[in-house]
Amino acid sequence: MRDPHSMTRRAALCVLAMLLISSAAFADPMPAPEMPVDTAVDGATKIPVTMRGTNEILGAEATATPAVPPPLAIDAPIDPTTYVCGPGDLFELNFWGKQNLRVQFAADLQGQGFISKVGYVPIAGKTLAAVNTEVVKMVHARYPGLQFNLTLVGPRTFLVHVAGNVKEPGSLKATATERVSSVLARAGGSTGSRRQITIHRKGSADATADLVLYDETGDTRYDPYVLDGDVIQVPYAMVTVKVEGAVRKPGTYELVSTKDLDELLQLAGGLSSTAARSLPIRVVRKHAKQQATSFELPFQGISTPNAPLNDEDVVLVHSATDLTGSVLLIGATAAADNADAATTSARLPVVAGDTVLSLIDRAGGIKAPGDLSHSYISRPTKGGMPQVIPLDLDALLVRRDFHADKPVQMGDTIVVPPMHYSIAVDGAVMRSGLYTYNPAFGIREYIALAGGRTHNARDLDEVRLVQPDGKTLPYRSDLKLNPGDAIVVPERSYTSGEVVQITLAVAGFAVSALALAYAIH
Repeated sequence: MRDPHSMTRRAALCVLAMLLISSAAFADPMPAPEMPVDTAVDGATKIPVTMRGTNEILGAEATATPAVPPPLAIDAPIDPTTYVCGPGDLFELNFWGKQNLRVQFAADLQGQGFISKVGYVPIAGKTLAAVNTEVVKMVHARYPGLQFNLTLVGPRTFLVHVAGNVKEPGSLKATATERVSSVLARAGGSTGSRRQITIHRKGSADATADLVLYDETGDTRYDPYVLDGDVIQVPYAMVTVKVEGAVRKPGTYELVSTKDLDELLQLAGGLSSTAARSLPIRVVRKHAKQQATSFELPFQGISTPNAPLNDEDVVLVHSATDLTGSVLLIGATAAADNADAATTSARLPVVAGDTVLSLIDRAGGIKAPGDLSHSYISRPTKGGMPQVIPLDLDALLVRRDFHADKPVQMGDTIVVPPMHYSIAVDGAVMRSGLYTYNPAFGIREYIALAGGRTHNARDLDEVRLVQPDGKTLPYRSDLKLNPGDAIVVPERSYTSGEVVQITLAVAGFAVSALALAYAIH
């Protein structure tokens, strides 16, 4: 028989063994071996620094693969010496050596960043280079053996205020990598100046943007970055001048510096190769009564003249074609430009042997509404009225009858009037105006459309028909009308005796009316 006390001792030993095994399974692991890191202080003495574990040194946010913000479109690498940091910027510390790790931290709303076990770093208003210097100083003061670098991985977002002459003023979100031109584009663009845009900044001097020079040169100095709380003020354009003729880029330009011809020509790309230096530059200017005057600036050898310019001046630089003969085309030609609300014109150089056909072909032909039957050449004469030479463009251009072609001379004006599709009724009628052409109508019918003649109209046989070429025809019942004709109904001219009779009749009527009124009352 086994000893009961011996069995009890054996059971106790088994339980104790199991407890020891269980406690060993849940015990803390062996501490990580210390990794000495050598560093140089003052370039001489090496001090060993103990790096036990990542979380023990820089806190729980130190990870091997931190979150990386999405890529941001930038026009150039960020310059640490010019980038100004502020609340919301995201930074990253990259450590290397015995251990490689990354630590990210952001600037809070008070403009400072917190690095675990290092402390707060002042950030707002400092350049990226200055923040890097401050972080290096603070981290090395606690961990002199660490090798690391500071980078910016996520620029902040802030508000910028756009005011003045823009389509949609107000507050816009922006990043520190955006320029003034980008913010203004999202505000609908400038409706005022593009050269004197002021950027008001808190705690620092104002900046200026010149988007015209930026577009011309691509120099980013004229299109600065925006900062937190910037107020972009777009003023009115004070001096705008238009330049035409022999320059590389004709157009309207804003002058802001010297405000003279030199600045204007520089913005317009300078004189073109066709500029006629033997002809002066003409400046058209409005004086105090808003009437246009002009003066000329002659070239002096190879030197371009210069003079101050005023707002709304128009500068004309003559070209070499102005030295040769030219012909003016007025009316419905393809090359004509709008001269005013009712007239189109184009000027073409003329060479020996040119004819009406060659010039019209050079101009691109006749537009659809051109009146081929009433075209003509106006040729200047010495000291008299210009000579009018009729043209039959229907024969020349439609039927290709080249016998209808005529030679042209320098100074001629070829007039191709637009086709009219109405009849004008004017004079002593109830409703004068334009009425749709109807080939079945005569003068009587058009006068009826106009409400008939008034009581002071002359007799019907004194009505006149005026054709587009200026020819006047007397009234006839069988007179055929064409589009563009005008019917004139003259008013009667009363004699002095008729005026007295009308006056007495009106007075008698008034007396009768008064007597009737008195009798009624």
